[in-house]
Amino acid sequence: MGKALAIYLVGVFVGALDMSIIGPVFPLIAEDFKISITWDAWTVTAYTAIYAVGTVLAGALGDRLGHRRLFAWGLVLFGLGSAVAALAPSFGVFLLGRALQGGGAGAIFPNAQAAGIQAFPPERRGTALGIFGAVFGVAAIIGPNLGGFLGQYWGWPAIFWINVPLVLLVLLLVPSLPPTALRPRGVPDLWGGILFGLTLVALLLSLTAWDAYGAELLLAGLLLGLLFAWRQGHPGGKEPFLDLKAFASLWGAMVVAGAILVGMDMAAAVFIPTLAQKALGVGVLASGVSVMPAALTAAVFSALGGVLVDRRGSRFVLVAGLLSAALGALLLVPPHLTWLRFIAAISLMGIGTAFTMGAPLNRMALALFPGDRSGEALSLIAVFRTVGIAMGPVLFGLALELKGFPGLFSLVAAISLLGALLFAGLKGEEPAPSP
Repeated sequence: MGKALAIYLVGVFVGALDMSIIGPVFPLIAEDFKISITWDAWTVTAYTAIYAVGTVLAGALGDRLGHRRLFAWGLVLFGLGSAVAALAPSFGVFLLGRALQGGGAGAIFPNAQAAGIQAFPPERRGTALGIFGAVFGVAAIIGPNLGGFLGQYWGWPAIFWINVPLVLLVLLLVPSLPPTALRPRGVPDLWGGILFGLTLVALLLSLTAWDAYGAELLLAGLLLGLLFAWRQGHPGGKEPFLDLKAFASLWGAMVVAGAILVGMDMAAAVFIPTLAQKALGVGVLASGVSVMPAALTAAVFSALGGVLVDRRGSRFVLVAGLLSAALGALLLVPPHLTWLRFIAAISLMGIGTAFTMGAPLNRMALALFPGDRSGEALSLIAVFRTVGIAMGPVLFGLALELKGFPGLFSLVAAISLLGALLFAGLKGEEPAPSP
């Protein structure tokens, strides 16, 4: 099982690399397509909005058709989206490529984790999830450096071309994976998923394009939201797209709220290289290297976070991580940024990412579902986290345009503190992991 776990971890690494590699080339993409920073944020939002839909469908289908099969399909779609993004002649086509990548990652992540954690007993699943979190941390180290290097010398399309050989390599290893169990169960409602995705996109677009069609998009988003709510109750003989019964408890509701806030916190990282370029005067390559302290602390503390979840509980780790992220963001608020303050701030934010990114919320989600629905549990929590990741760039982009980087990181600090207060005030006993 060690070899199988390693293959799944490599697949997750390929997808995770794409989350951090894009940060240093943000300004290059905006310049090439002649768009503002607010629209540039949609390079992240297009990816994550489709990921939110794809992860529910693919996670649930993985429980029914086999996690290995969905993992492979996700790799193929991710590789195709990477090629489309690299070849895009316009920003619209580029966003299509990012959406395809998001759909592929939505199949890769929950199915890799659901298959990988089966090698661990229920009481050690926090450790298992910490290992997957450490992979995200390693990707966070390599991604910005690789993105800065490729962007500096080969242009931004190179950060997408690099995915193609990596995907092909993992696909060659997939046949050696052991087959995963098939569990017959209804498929989530596709139309419900489409309505969910359209609702999210319309509401976020209303913020980006408020001066033009903001009111119309907001109205469309609200109407689509009502249609989605209706479809949830009338899924046409299929499973509802979001089976929220497991989240009806106070702990379940906190998992949902916490996942959204944590996702927004994670989205702030994509603006760090731009901050380094604008406030510290470094180039594209150096801006990628500048995030190394955050990536290192994220990698080192991710595995520790998983162990602490097993020993101290998810709530303790979440509060510690969110407080660390808040302190780091507050250090970036005052003007006249220095290298010392920058390094201290992003190191604290890296610890916050390590402690909140995967293990605590995933462990809580697994505790709310039976063991044979682990893929569904992980995919649902990923949806709510992804909603936050999709919201974050749009809201932070607006804050950046209105109040500059101090306004952006003030908002990050406020979101982190809100999350810490919510979890610190949560009463009752944490649910035990489901067998």
